[in-house]
Amino acid sequence: MTIKLITFDLDNTLWHTDPVIARAESIQWQSIITCCPKANTQFTPASLQQLKLKIAQQYPELRYKLSLFRIEFLFQIFIECGINKVKSRLFAQHVFADFLKARNQVEFFPGVLTVLEILQQDYQVIALSNGNSDLTTIGLDHLFHAHYHAENVAKPKPSDDMFLAALEYAGVEAHESLHVGDHPEQDIEAAQKLGFKTVWANMLQQQWPNSMSKADHEITHLNQLIPALIQYR
Repeated sequence: MTIKLITFDLDNTLWHTDPVIARAESIQWQSIITCCPKANTQFTPASLQQLKLKIAQQYPELRYKLSLFRIEFLFQIFIECGINKVKSRLFAQHVFADFLKARNQVEFFPGVLTVLEILQQDYQVIALSNGNSDLTTIGLDHLFHAHYHAENVAKPKPSDDMFLAALEYAGVEAHESLHVGDHPEQDIEAAQKLGFKTVWANMLQQQWPNSMSKADHEITHLNQLIPALIQYR
């Protein structure tokens, strides 16, 4: 069996996401109160969570559109503070830009750039992510043939949508494809159901759920992916 397409999850597969998001959220809040100091006394963590739930109920179509959802959330924060709609929209866009800039400042796991450069020589390489990271801003766009995410497909993983979009783009069958990701359900199980070979990127030293079928391979360093591919040549 020859592998022709390799798809990659991004968050927690190529970099550790939790500290990135925590920092981006902190920068976002500072940006909010710079635009509207009243927000610092208007909201508590609990009331902000309630506002998110309210928006999710009002705009179910934004459920998977992380960027659009966040912009609407920011807009509603400023509205709740008594700012007019025009200025609230401008503030929301400004704050979101600050968040997104920080969200795309990531520290790659060891070996990421080298391995992706090697894979480019022999495979089509496509990113599949439920997050809203931007490969161009991060500086990886030249190492991927395409990037499918929750903003440009109907549904995020574990739905089939991203995987099917990658197969169509590459012009290959699932049995000619391999998916690399960290999430047991969203990455490994979802890809297995379609017939992909799978690699569990266990960079954060997690425990595999006993109730689930294991991936074809487990790696704790991206360099381990290269020898794992030898059997598929």
